[in-house]
Amino acid sequence: MASAYDLLHEGVRRRLWEMGWTALRPIQDRAIEHLLADRGDCVIAAPTAGGKTEAAFLPILSRIADDAAGGVRAMYIGPLKALINDQFVRLADLCARLAIPVHRWHGDVGAAQRRALLARPSGVLLITPESLEAMFVLRPTQMPSIFGRLAYVVIDEMHAFIGSVRGAQLKSQLYRLRERCGCDPVRVGLSATLGDPEAACAWLRPGGAAATYITDPDAERSLKILVRGYQRQTPGGGADEGAAREEGAARDDDPTLRLVARSILRACHGSTSLAFANAKSRIEELADCLQSEATQMGLRHEVVVHHGSLSKEQREHAEERLRAETPCTAVCSNTLEMGIDIGEVDSVIQVAAPWSVASLAQRVGRSGRREGAAAVLRAFFVEDAPTPEDTLWDGLHLDFLRGIAVIELMLEKFSEPPEVHRPHLSTLVHQLLSTLAETGGMSAQRLYRRLIDSRAFGQLTPGDFAVLLRGLAEHGLVAQMAEGDIILGLRGQKLCDHFSFYAAFTTPEEFRVVHLAREIGSLPATLLPPPGEFVLLAGRRWRVEAIDGDRREVHVIPGKGRRIPKFTSLAADIHPRVHAKMRELACTSDAPTYLDDGAKEILAHVRGTAHLVGRFQPALQPVPPAGRSRVFLWAGTRIQRTVFLALREAGLEVQDEQVGLEVKAPVEQTREVLRGLQERTPDPRLLAARADRELAARQCGADKFDWALPDPLWAAAYAEDRLAISRGAFGVG
Repeated sequence: MASAYDLLHEGVRRRLWEMGWTALRPIQDRAIEHLLADRGDCVIAAPTAGGKTEAAFLPILSRIADDAAGGVRAMYIGPLKALINDQFVRLADLCARLAIPVHRWHGDVGAAQRRALLARPSGVLLITPESLEAMFVLRPTQMPSIFGRLAYVVIDEMHAFIGSVRGAQLKSQLYRLRERCGCDPVRVGLSATLGDPEAACAWLRPGGAAATYITDPDAERSLKILVRGYQRQTPGGGADEGAAREEGAARDDDPTLRLVARSILRACHGSTSLAFANAKSRIEELADCLQSEATQMGLRHEVVVHHGSLSKEQREHAEERLRAETPCTAVCSNTLEMGIDIGEVDSVIQVAAPWSVASLAQRVGRSGRREGAAAVLRAFFVEDAPTPEDTLWDGLHLDFLRGIAVIELMLEKFSEPPEVHRPHLSTLVHQLLSTLAETGGMSAQRLYRRLIDSRAFGQLTPGDFAVLLRGLAEHGLVAQMAEGDIILGLRGQKLCDHFSFYAAFTTPEEFRVVHLAREIGSLPATLLPPPGEFVLLAGRRWRVEAIDGDRREVHVIPGKGRRIPKFTSLAADIHPRVHAKMRELACTSDAPTYLDDGAKEILAHVRGTAHLVGRFQPALQPVPPAGRSRVFLWAGTRIQRTVFLALREAGLEVQDEQVGLEVKAPVEQTREVLRGLQERTPDPRLLAARADRELAARQCGADKFDWALPDPLWAAAYAEDRLAISRGAFGVG
């Protein structure tokens, strides 16, 4: 019986031999056999650096090696331009001497490279959803010649698309490709983290046969974990406040974070590490601390920064440093969660709790890639030391507790399941406008069928669609011709003509930060530091010299001052399993073995606080002084948000405390309201209909075209996306 290697095209085998390949991994064997046997769609799941790209492209290149011209034969879709650039190099290397052209297309690709693809579409194309959108809008008549022979679509980092705005956009695009170009390519998904493989396989081709799940259960790596806890003391006096202001340094300095930086440097000096933080402001603060502490400790250890508000040049510098032989530490956001090749990473550092188990697992997977090496996670938590003024919620140290819960769930192999049934009405509006720009217009019935048949937007009735069209017409986004066809309105045409339209997600207004005509990064337009102030960006200290409103630029020079920059950020929803694990940790006595003494002390304080309230039983308790009550939920963000709105709707004043609520009403009154809600469970859609849209946008974020949705449709989408009712949610009384 022929091996998977023997099934490959002779030219592919020869190229592998030239590249020094001596064997295939098990997941590559299985994927090659599946795809070369024409068994349909598949999802290939393996850890970072587990060989997923080759598992997909070795059989694909074998299929197209002798017939790579006459149109793009295989399309790779990635979520990041940096990831596309990285994979372009890998595929170009693999395709050397195979006569298979490899193209890339995104915002940073030059006009000459684009013209080459348009002149002779062929081989493999690597592209983002946004650049594919631009093709639909700007080159609809050329698309059949480009994609008419498309045989394969590879979706990398599939978990980043499932349930997201860009995932809905991509599903719609793949349907539109079939409609415009007549192609129906095999779909291949690649991912390192999937919370529900069955749902992921169904998502890949909605309404069609589920994809085959291909994985290697023996590919797991060992993992080493250490969690350190620090208690932040109230800063004392002693500094000259005037001198500090002159240097711009003191007011936002965190001495405890400097202790964390020293600990990181002691552990990671001489090795390469990724240090993740949730917020860009925290990333910049930590990077500055690491650099200043390294200087004080006499260490020559380079620190680089990588997040989405830095310039391309700054991000690429960080990636190049990580690939270099000299060790360094990159302080980063989720931009380095993805599978960009950054060489060998010795350890992953997490500062504060990640929002999800899936995110932490993705990050941890970046380390331990050497044969036989273990992945290493070092987590650092800084909590305020107890004071007499602390509330109960302060004593629960919820960020620390969530961080430990996420680690425990990762060890239990749990990962949040993908949200495959979101309505994505904002993205539906985006695709509706794009479809009208592509086609010039069509009847409302045909437009409805084209959007709904893509199965990207849930169940929208014809009546709801009519309501949507009328709402869009009121905003000038669409218009109706005398003969009945729907076309772009004047405002819709203006939006589609701007390059910012191609992204289905919101892009905040920003100012470029520039030093000597060199872009450093960007800052939100609403949060700019005034001239004379200081700002941390790209791990360096800058003084703001001037703000050019016309050019939308902030001009800076190097400075000694230190001021944490402000970025717009939103907290993510927490899964109910995470809250449940947090409660379990607060109510049990065993401590995870990976906690240091400082972390054990914080956990002991959490458990002492839980003991004071009877380990949260009963779930409804009085709060001194009399006249207030507290509700413990531990049910996930969406149920928490729903109960909050229901109590507000019932006329009570409520304060959200992440895992519970404080109610400005006596226990008896709160209990009666909860009992009433239990007997007559409120409809989340009615709660959403009475919600403040602007407040909801500030709390949860607004999708790009939410502003254009009529109130009833916005409420229905908000209820499905952001609210949830579980059995017994109101039975806490």
